[in-house]
Amino acid sequence: MAAGRYTAGFALKLVDAALMLSLILVPAIWIATPLRLPALQIELPWQKTWLLLPILLLCLRITLKRVLRRHMPDLRGLAEAELYKKFALLLVTPFLFFVALEQALEMAGFEAHFSPIVVRGDDDTESGGNSTEGPGLTASDEFRWQFQPGVVWRGRKVNSLGFLDREVSREKAADTIRVICMGDSITAQGDPPYSGRLHELLQSAPPNEQPWEAFNMAVHGYSSVIGLRLFERRGTQLAPDVVTLYYGWNDHWRGGSMPDRVRLAERTEGRWAKSRAAIDQLLQKKRIGQWVLSKVQSRRTQAASQAGGYLRVPPDEYRETLTQFVAAIRAAGAVPILITAPRTERPAQLLVERGNADSIEELIRLHDQYVDLTRQVAQQENVPLLDLAEEFQTLDKSTLMQADGIHMTRAGLDLIAERLHQTLTDLAAQPDWKDGL
Repeated sequence: MAAGRYTAGFALKLVDAALMLSLILVPAIWIATPLRLPALQIELPWQKTWLLLPILLLCLRITLKRVLRRHMPDLRGLAEAELYKKFALLLVTPFLFFVALEQALEMAGFEAHFSPIVVRGDDDTESGGNSTEGPGLTASDEFRWQFQPGVVWRGRKVNSLGFLDREVSREKAADTIRVICMGDSITAQGDPPYSGRLHELLQSAPPNEQPWEAFNMAVHGYSSVIGLRLFERRGTQLAPDVVTLYYGWNDHWRGGSMPDRVRLAERTEGRWAKSRAAIDQLLQKKRIGQWVLSKVQSRRTQAASQAGGYLRVPPDEYRETLTQFVAAIRAAGAVPILITAPRTERPAQLLVERGNADSIEELIRLHDQYVDLTRQVAQQENVPLLDLAEEFQTLDKSTLMQADGIHMTRAGLDLIAERLHQTLTDLAAQPDWKDGL
């Protein structure tokens, strides 16, 4: 009898312990989502079925107690203790409150996304994995993705600066005029890219008596928002004299639930940096936390949920980004040059199939809108403009542009280099050309 009583008591206490563990585990999974247990090599993602775990254990406990009560009416488990009851109530009450609040915010359609916070000095590539562009482009908290220096990517070696161009010294030679070409895959493509062809022209026919050089800081898939951050954090250190901007295509692609500006991480440092980053990451996982962050003045950069999602850089942001880009270039002591992106009469259907746009008609409309926005910024900010979109209208685009209607053939890259060389020559012919712009 004593042995049976001991076994029954142990079983009841075991169920009570499992019930308490579930009351701790389920909220932890809901908050962390997923809850990672490195020591056990377990990752537990949140599912609503987790709510059944404590309910099933409670039902098991009630059933077991009823069965045992027939023979041992005075048998007590852990749940009979007042401390157990108070602790269980302390876990369940706020959890149910916040779950209900989360559900209410979800039903109301509230959602806000914020730039993630990462600790300055942490490895940029530690989260996210490789970009869809393939090996050589690795994930980056700071720039979404970036080239790995020294890697051979699609038959071309990434230079020590992290770009597809010849090797370039970080230190600019004395009296040299340095031209940096910034952009996306159109600026990065080619062997050499149009920046390399421009460099050859500048070497053989410099616009003035000073030596000139050109290279690119372009990365496939970059939008103007990522390009601006790249220039602010790395481009200014290279002492440019002229910076050309060729963006647009990636800016008006479909971007999903968040625009690019919210996907770029904000860096923090200091004594509590890691704790702040961890708390911020935790809050962003729930609508309740997103609501809290929306009330914090320093975290107002956000994107609320909207039907159809976002373009990577919506039109108003594109205009504002180019304006900020121009100001940043001038603040670095350089002259900005804006370039409009040409297109063929009807870009490839593949772009729609990849999800970049809903239709070719929408793609054409958006692209022409962004080209016009580039022209507007050039006019409003008194910036030299190389209007390739206009110039290509009178040229044979079948020989200058690839079948996708976006990228250039070798002839197209040569033409861009020639037109940039002419633009720089005309610019350098103006008295005090660097001071006046």
